Amino acid sequence: MSRLGDDRRAREVLARGAVLHAAVDTSRGPHVTPAAYDWSGGALWMITTRDSVKVRALRRRPRAGVLIRSRRYDLVVEGEATIVDPLHGRGITDPMTVLELPFAGLGYLGRNSRHALAMVRDAAGPGLVLDRLVVRIEPGRAVLASGDDGEVLRVWGSWTEAGLLGAGTESSSAGISVPTRDGLPDEVTPLLDEPGPACLAWPTVHGPIPLPAHWPGADRPAEVNAELLKVVGAKASGLAGLALSTGEYRLASKRGVLLRGEGTAVRDGAGRAWAGLDTHHLTYWVGAEAGTVSAG
Repeated sequence: MSRLGDDRRAREVLARGAVLHAAVDTSRGPHVTPAAYDWSGGALWMITTRDSVKVRALRRRPRAGVLIRSRRYDLVVEGEATIVDPLHGRGITDPMTVLELPFAGLGYLGRNSRHALAMVRDAAGPGLVLDRLVVRIEPGRAVLASGDDGEVLRVWGSWTEAGLLGAGTESSSAGISVPTRDGLPDEVTPLLDEPGPACLAWPTVHGPIPLPAHWPGADRPAEVNAELLKVVGAKASGLAGLALSTGEYRLASKRGVLLRGEGTAVRDGAGRAWAGLDTHHLTYWVGAEAGTVSAG
């Protein structure tokens, strides 16, 4: 879907987005975390560790949803994911991948030089390269939305729209529960207290899709654009996740928390939708440290 790069607004997001949020399907619900990326050869490229949840999930179902946010626009993408292992030559069966990989690598390092240098400082050693894999995501569908209110501006590809959400209001929608903070590092808990932008990984007919949302704080539902939910084929309920994260270029500064559980959503008459989450697992990351806490 090279046409994605033909739109000035989409190019702005691809060029200026700080990170992408990639959502993959797991037995506990959507797993979605931020990662540095590059856009090259009509595809998104990111680097992850060999034993990451993303890699294990993509080996089972090689598709991913992506959210990239910039100051003015948000870009939602769904597409086929290929795991590329340059060290062992795996995933390089397509001649186009062989040709794209060097350019993608140079582009990634150029675009994310501060991320790369910070990682070398924070996690130097022979395992830094040996432990990494490349993930290539070729967009099959995409939606461009306004960064202000989530209004849908342009659609690419064949989405299966689904008007599956029932009518309701914020007060009629279940809130987002944070049933426990035991086991969460102190560096993460402030993210649960302050309202702000969030990434909502929601079940759709195309698998989990990450969407821009507003985190209002615990016990209240997150706000999402109702038209955007309809376009991506959002379901009224199912396993969902909500990610809150922050951090600069240094690995040690990155921190976040992912709430996963049973989600329910309703739409109101003003173009908004409200998503609640009955959390059963909380996954956190602080620098290179990560873990999962059960809500019981």
